Amino acid sequence: MKKWILSAVLLVMAHAAVFANNAVAAQIKKNAPQKVTCQFVQEKFLKGMTKPVQSEGTLYYQNDCMSMWYTQPAGDFLVINPNEFVMQSKGKQRKHNIKAGSPMLTLKNTLVMCMQGNIEGVATENDASLSYSNNGGHTFTLSKELKKGERGYAKIVLVYDAKSNVLTSMTLTEANGNYTVYTLQNADTQKAIDATVFKVAK
Repeated sequence: MKKWILSAVLLVMAHAAVFANNAVAAQIKKNAPQKVTCQFVQEKFLKGMTKPVQSEGTLYYQNDCMSMWYTQPAGDFLVINPNEFVMQSKGKQRKHNIKAGSPMLTLKNTLVMCMQGNIEGVATENDASLSYSNNGGHTFTLSKELKKGERGYAKIVLVYDAKSNVLTSMTLTEANGNYTVYTLQNADTQKAIDATVFKVAK
């Protein structure tokens, strides 16, 4: 009888935790800003390296568009709009395949939904489980056990400001343990954004 009661209590607690997760996630999705201009710092932690590879620049987001224009290294960029996903690194530009089912479409959708505050959408897109904690900000951890050779992220950690619902940190961890941390700072949710930042010059 005691074991049955304990199991029932644990089940109720688990359902309560899921309900709380969903409630906070829904709140963030509802109240997340429609546009953001902010500074970002990108840190790549790679196996075998004692220090992360650091980059920085300005991030723009509006509706279903997002771009990252790097000042360090200067000239690098990432541009996402409904029709394309383009990246430039070290002077080499690459237009990614975003056809249905492609890994880069998953990444494109993931990045935009993170900015939109669509946490459950990110979980669905990546077929990941979702957990929540409040450590001075709303922190969501999305986890997936990747099969051998499967592309994608084993873990995604998203932190949103408790007052503004703006994304402040995003950590993407690969299956091999390498991970990248994006820290977003000085967010402006009112500033008008020039649409050209979401386009790649022909």
